[in-house]
Amino acid sequence: MNKIIIDTAGGDRPDLLIKGAVEAAKMHPDYKIVLVGDATTVKQHIGLAAPNIEIVHAPDVITNDDVPTQAIRHKPDSSLIKSFSLLKDDEDAVGMFSAGSTGAVLTGATLLIGRIHGVHRPVLASLMPTAVDGKLVCIADSGANIDSKPEFMAQFALMSSVYMKAAFDIPSPAVGLLSVGTEEKKGDERTRAAYALIKNLPINFLGNMEARDTLTGKYDIIVCDGFSGNVLIKSTEGTAKMVMGKVKQAVKSSLRSKIGALFLKKALYSLKSSMDYHSYGGAPFLGVKKLVVKGHGSTNEVSIIASINRIISLHEHNVLGEIKTTIGEYADSVKAQSENSGSDAE
Repeated sequence: MNKIIIDTAGGDRPDLLIKGAVEAAKMHPDYKIVLVGDATTVKQHIGLAAPNIEIVHAPDVITNDDVPTQAIRHKPDSSLIKSFSLLKDDEDAVGMFSAGSTGAVLTGATLLIGRIHGVHRPVLASLMPTAVDGKLVCIADSGANIDSKPEFMAQFALMSSVYMKAAFDIPSPAVGLLSVGTEEKKGDERTRAAYALIKNLPINFLGNMEARDTLTGKYDIIVCDGFSGNVLIKSTEGTAKMVMGKVKQAVKSSLRSKIGALFLKKALYSLKSSMDYHSYGGAPFLGVKKLVVKGHGSTNEVSIIASINRIISLHEHNVLGEIKTTIGEYADSVKAQSENSGSDAE
């Protein structure tokens, strides 16, 4: 039976995470859900467990205060390292989820699981809602690689295109490169160099895009370095939170507003749900040899279920195999171009 490994101790609310994982196990009886963490704590919150639940005891925890590389070496009994060990060594383990320290998850995935051959740097591919109902946009990279080279960003575009095709059945995902203007020559040296590489890829590249168009629905994927992507996501989430707060204030501002809100209750609830990042689950770390999904520290029942569903979907769509093939073809193309350039020079 295929297994999905869950680091139960990494997030802020292990109780909610465990509860959601049990519900997901009931939804997917063909998969075994392995809960890794302090066994006593897990059993406290597990409730009526499904038969396809397994508990692996891991008494230690890697916190946000730990240095990732040191924690990986010195905390072998932590829930995160135990989870990575199971993912790596168990052939039936197809994917893993953690809501723990981002640095530790990314470092562990790279060092303990390893990159797919040919991948320069794995990419954290986060999702955000757009103005188009039901449509999401993928931010690649959303924080894994703070200092990205142009060739890294070209691979981000390739891997995230494979991901969006598989996860959302989009035949030709529209890709934009985050910049300060839409013209090809806009942006810093790195962005211009990335543009030159991405425009020659076999993907639906629309060129440069500005941050204000992130949520318009025009793009399925926004390619950027990890620093810009992380700032983009957090500033957008902050704006959404502020807007929802203002709407709530306006609704409560007078009796007339409260009465009007009763007629808009369904629409307001729909708006709130569409802007809730929990419903989209965690972000997959594309480019490593097995599926690793990183969730928010505030992961709850909704987000863990969405994350487990995402792992299953990506496994059943053979996303890792597709990325391996795509990166291999890209590497062959780059090699051929280099050899042709050498021949021309001679």
